[in-house]
Amino acid sequence: MTGAPDARWTARGLRHHRCRPVLAGGPVGRRHHQGRGECRPRRDPLPQERLGAFPADPRLRGAKVKGRTATAPIKNGKLTIRLQGIDAPELHYQPSPLSAAEKKGLSDAKRQAYHEVTHPYRQFLGATTSKALHDFLSSAGEPTLACRVFTHVDAPNEVFDTYGRLVGDIEVTVAGKTIDINHWLVEQGFAYPTFYSSMNDDEIKAFLALAKPARAQKLPVWKHLAKTIPAFDFDLREPRKNETDVLATDKGPVILPKLYRRYTNWSARKKAKVTSQTFQKFLGEGSGGKPDTCYEIDDFLTNGVHSATPRNFADFVEGGKTIKFQPEGLVFGEAPSSLVGADGKPITTF
Repeated sequence: MTGAPDARWTARGLRHHRCRPVLAGGPVGRRHHQGRGECRPRRDPLPQERLGAFPADPRLRGAKVKGRTATAPIKNGKLTIRLQGIDAPELHYQPSPLSAAEKKGLSDAKRQAYHEVTHPYRQFLGATTSKALHDFLSSAGEPTLACRVFTHVDAPNEVFDTYGRLVGDIEVTVAGKTIDINHWLVEQGFAYPTFYSSMNDDEIKAFLALAKPARAQKLPVWKHLAKTIPAFDFDLREPRKNETDVLATDKGPVILPKLYRRYTNWSARKKAKVTSQTFQKFLGEGSGGKPDTCYEIDDFLTNGVHSATPRNFADFVEGGKTIKFQPEGLVFGEAPSSLVGADGKPITTF
């Protein structure tokens, strides 16, 4: 996605867009931060989209988000947007780089073996769901679609996640109707509702309401939702440009993409003999010794993030195989981050 004027739907399925900011004007409110831009559907058989002209707070010039990385939210004149509340089947997820601890004492042969299995992999339905969104946006018949990007937050540092991505919704107008892309993807069964502790109750409940009929109708992601983790398919990779024949066979068991990403990281390490851990233990220990924290949905909605009982994501997988949760049944902890200006001082007010 980096460096090219036309950015792809990224490795995390349909969750991310690049936006070109216009650094003029300020936010419009404390709880509802928004900007306008453009979405340009490509004519490619598999989707590549671009957004542009996203108004942003002038203080974002030179700003950085300090989280798991220290990164500028605006890179090469663009913002990356993480679509709030959804997770769609992966189209091109690449196993994460080995950590310093993993590399320590690792033989050259094993490093090479890991390099050889480090490719962009996809889930079943990854190409299908991406193509569906591409076709929907293209149906407007316009090379450029006006769009609105918005996020519900209390403080500036909540606008961006720990990787410097703006977390929010994208609205477009198609056939005279205003469409929230995040909602549309869940409503059509092209994405699972996937919640984070940064979301408010109303946001979560809106997705729950949309997912219920999609599940009942067994729309794509629900029809293929797996109850167990299938063997990892190292041959299921990102389609090459114009490789549309994959759409004919793009059906099979699908697990929650967040779990798939963890499983991909472990599978590559296991095949390269970088780890001897079972997947259950790998998931329980988390990346870099930081397990994924989550909350059961009813507990979270009843008691809130500060009183709900934090759980380890691994608690909801049995024996590294059996899935004991539903996609909409968990709320994942949002990793902390802070937004600092070019002067190094925290940006705390709008």
